[in-house]
Amino acid sequence: MKVLKRAIKPKTYISFLYIYKTTWGTAGDICLIRESVANSQKKAKFVGHKVQLVLPISMERDTISIRTYADLSVDIPIIKVAGNIGDGHPKEHPEEWEAYEGIDEEVAITALKPWGFKLIEPND
Repeated sequence: MKVLKRAIKPKTYISFLYIYKTTWGTAGDICLIRESVANSQKKAKFVGHKVQLVLPISMERDTISIRTYADLSVDIPIIKVAGNIGDGHPKEHPEEWEAYEGIDEEVAITALKPWGFKLIEPND
């Protein structure tokens, strides 16, 4: 039996900043959504930066909920890449981002770079 080798083509992802309120203030995550999924959402527009990455779909283990015009909630698969660890608005702390568990450092750097954010060194 002959094994066929196929190149995995990179897909376009949108790197976007997801800001939300918490009990202690404002928090933020840098997330990735496949451009094809983002474009299929008629009532939602994802503003961010396009990046080309080769990632397995199994990394899309998180979701965000979006309300539709009929007051229905739709869950959209995303990849949470990094979270802001500073106090206050995430854009005020561009050097305080930490990659989530299971996210490769190179993927996190690629997603953060267009925003001008930097990844902190992990504490080993």
